[in-house]
Amino acid sequence: MRRYHSHLGRDIVMTSGSARDLTPGQFGLLAVDGGAGGWSVVHKGPEGEVVELNNEMHFETPEDALAFVKELIDMMATGGEQP
Repeated sequence: MRRYHSHLGRDIVMTSGSARDLTPGQFGLLAVDGGAGGWSVVHKGPEGEVVELNNEMHFETPEDALAFVKELIDMMATGGEQP
């Protein structure tokens, strides 16, 4: 799987478990325990604050986490309405 993705003009970056390399506005797919503990989805805000978007639920695969963040971006683009 590629490390960098883009969806509707938004950047999505796979990382080894740290959001510190993300730039403001980017989404991150973070490996929990090297991926053995699952994958978490985060967003880095304009002031550098990082918010975990899937609460304490971890995705089993990076593909599942990527699909989740793409759905979030789709909802943001449509104002929360399903197409």
